[in-house]
Amino acid sequence: ICLSPFASEQWRINLTAGLVANLSIYTQRDYRRFLSAHLQFLRGLCELSMNATYNSVNQFLTSLLVTSELLSEINFHQKLESLIEQSKSNAPTTFRRLLFLIRTINHGNAFMSTYGTNFEYIVPKNKSGRFYAPTRALIYDDGFSCGLCSNCTIQANFITLNSSEIISIPIKGLKIGCTPSESFRASTLECFYDRSCINLIHQYTNYNNSHDPLSIMNSSFPINTTMAELIDSLFIERWSTETNYTSYFQQCLPSYCSYTSVQKSTLLDIITLLLSLQGGLTIILKWICPKIVRIGSRIKDYRKKRVNTVHPGCALEETSDDISNTPVDNGTTNVETSSTPETSPIINVRSVRRTSKVFFGCILLTSVIAALIIFSFYGVRQGKNIIVKASTNILTTDHNISIPKLQMN
Repeated sequence: ICLSPFASEQWRINLTAGLVANLSIYTQRDYRRFLSAHLQFLRGLCELSMNATYNSVNQFLTSLLVTSELLSEINFHQKLESLIEQSKSNAPTTFRRLLFLIRTINHGNAFMSTYGTNFEYIVPKNKSGRFYAPTRALIYDDGFSCGLCSNCTIQANFITLNSSEIISIPIKGLKIGCTPSESFRASTLECFYDRSCINLIHQYTNYNNSHDPLSIMNSSFPINTTMAELIDSLFIERWSTETNYTSYFQQCLPSYCSYTSVQKSTLLDIITLLLSLQGGLTIILKWICPKIVRIGSRIKDYRKKRVNTVHPGCALEETSDDISNTPVDNGTTNVETSSTPETSPIINVRSVRRTSKVFFGCILLTSVIAALIIFSFYGVRQGKNIIVKASTNILTTDHNISIPKLQMN
């Protein structure tokens, strides 16, 4: 309705141009007294609802989407859906509070309508020196008083007078009451969906042009929806939202991505761990044990070469002194002197450190076993916890969400 000609200011001016400027010539309950006020109120409601809607949308678009980590596509759409629903509910709430404040102030202070539809002046029965103009509240259908309720209404009619009778022609869906604003809230827009009703309005306002009625096919609201319900929904037929996860991902591009899968150990996991540990030890020991034995053998041979062996000389030293026969007065004597062979025992000096070898071997074997156990545990955990990293450049955190379409009723 807000985008139709019926809510335009030009149509209101053209439609009411054929009415008498002094509306008091029409009876108090003739709808021609209220027609201009209702159309002005409709135009004002459409403008206020559009402003409230665009303010809510702009506030949402300028807000930041802050998260501790990059959202997945599913979580991204779910979070945005909740934020959009919250924004869609906030806009009508603000609009309703504004209208409720205005209505409460008008009714609470008992402001008298310009059209004289809620209170009327009466002549006091007892005239005194002081003159004042007392008022009394008007009463509408079912005995509702405008002094107690501001939403008292009756069916809107075009009233004509002739010499014999008063002719009242009802207008489909429209009402009049204590104030034009309250009566229009209780009205429906059925008349604007009916060509004959539109022609009836044109007839009683002396308007010669014609307008096509609203199409029910283009509206999600039933034709008997009250203006109060349309106001609560801000005249919005539907919300059109567009989200772009690719743009969000590019704006919030992470420096790296990782995911971890943590599983509880079961009996099967324990058996698998033991078997993998046994297999790992078998392979490692089969590879390293021959090398250790080979290295140990070389060390042993090397140390043997460095053993200090002392062999003292065991030689026979023969000294033959031929003593010539020396003539002696008493006779001739032959003396033969030879040295007796002297032998020393072989002394072998070996530095044997059996204790150090055993201690060194134990430390080496313990270190190898510990390394194999740690390696096996690490290999098993790597199979359960998978971490994937992709290096990229980090950019600013922002979001790209657009709500460009708001179809008004």
